[in-house]
Amino acid sequence: MSTATLPASHHPNAMLSSTDDRHGWGLVLLVAVVATLFVRPADLLPALQAWPIYQFLIIGCLVVAYRAMLRQLSFKTIASQPVTACVLLLLMSVTLSHLAHGFLWAARASTYEVSKLIALFLLIVGLVNTPGRLFLFVKCLSVAITFVALLALLDRYELYSIGALESIEDRMRTVDQASVKVDRIRGTGIFNDPNDFGMILVTGLILCASSFMRPGAGIRRYVWLTPIGILMATLALTHSRGALLSLAAVVPAAVVYRLGWKYAVSSLFILPGLAMFFSARMTNVQAITDGTGQSRIQIWSDCLVLWRQYPIFGSGEGMLVEEIGVVAHNSFLHCFVELGAVGGTAFAASFMATLLGLWSLRDRFWDPESEHSAPELHRLAHLRMFLFAAVSAYAIGITTISRQFVAPTFLILGLGTTAQLVCPKSLPTLRLNNRFFVMCMMCGIGVLLICQVAVRVFNQF
Repeated sequence: MSTATLPASHHPNAMLSSTDDRHGWGLVLLVAVVATLFVRPADLLPALQAWPIYQFLIIGCLVVAYRAMLRQLSFKTIASQPVTACVLLLLMSVTLSHLAHGFLWAARASTYEVSKLIALFLLIVGLVNTPGRLFLFVKCLSVAITFVALLALLDRYELYSIGALESIEDRMRTVDQASVKVDRIRGTGIFNDPNDFGMILVTGLILCASSFMRPGAGIRRYVWLTPIGILMATLALTHSRGALLSLAAVVPAAVVYRLGWKYAVSSLFILPGLAMFFSARMTNVQAITDGTGQSRIQIWSDCLVLWRQYPIFGSGEGMLVEEIGVVAHNSFLHCFVELGAVGGTAFAASFMATLLGLWSLRDRFWDPESEHSAPELHRLAHLRMFLFAAVSAYAIGITTISRQFVAPTFLILGLGTTAQLVCPKSLPTLRLNNRFFVMCMMCGIGVLLICQVAVRVFNQF
């Protein structure tokens, strides 16, 4: 994909912390905003239920760091950041999806809700703008995810009780078709669904693994084994197939990024190990033909039929449930149905651009000598490998759930984007041009074709 990159040029986002966030309060508030996504204070202290703490924090962050966010909206910056362009087009498509049907009130309401998520993305890209800030932000995120996992474990084993963490009872069929009850653990706040919780636990595992394997960490690296163990134990108790699918993609993605495609097959050795560690519900491949997997394939079929009715601007954001009674259980297809080809392509292209941007930097600073001559850059290259795996795993995971407009999605996109921009040296980056536009079109068509093929192959009815 080298044809989609520019010659080396200084990125406008580099080294701006002294002007956009002079005293660092914007970053402090951003970390607090992200922390409240994982652990809602009201879940721990019910007396705070009426306090909109998250809204206060993000408004404060916007006020303090408005210049950092506005800088991301300049034409020059957008032209050099395709992910930002895709995210902004996604916001426009939300508005157009309702205006195309004359729903003015719905257009205003949906645009307002999605704009809050776009603001989070822009704040991450604008404030996490140096290697040091990126390393700190990743550590804080790792601690926040581990903390909510620890709370869930303590509640599961009745060592600490939190009402919001009450497990969900589900049922599965064994090989002899017997029905077995399964208690699925969940998190606080926006992670009160086991599938959502499992997805963010996988992200936490990747970030903790990056700290454990960090070059030059020394004996301190072993501290990270504790959060890794907590996250693995919690992930197993979610019984989430989507989370396991996401986790199965981590090692292949990291190996391909670091060593190349020829080593991809050898990285699949991890799959038998996952099957041994996790529950029968998570590893039951028969679900694709006679379980929840089959029901989702049938939903995909209904979604494709609906998309053909509104192919350009979609049926309207949030209207899929009104049309067929359920969500698509596939974030990419869900966007195509509700936002049409415009919004669906923008959403898929945002992940494509994030991954391609990281991929274009895969060979930078892996020279062993750089570990001593430029340790920060070597560490940054190491982190980019894990963020590439994290974005890949998340993209695969959301093919099984509809989570296109939730904060973790834009948090992941923000992390993947800022990892491309924070290097103090000149690096190539993706840029908006005709070739990138063609790549986006191919990406959108590819998503629809994959969904169509999956329905044709696996639909039993």
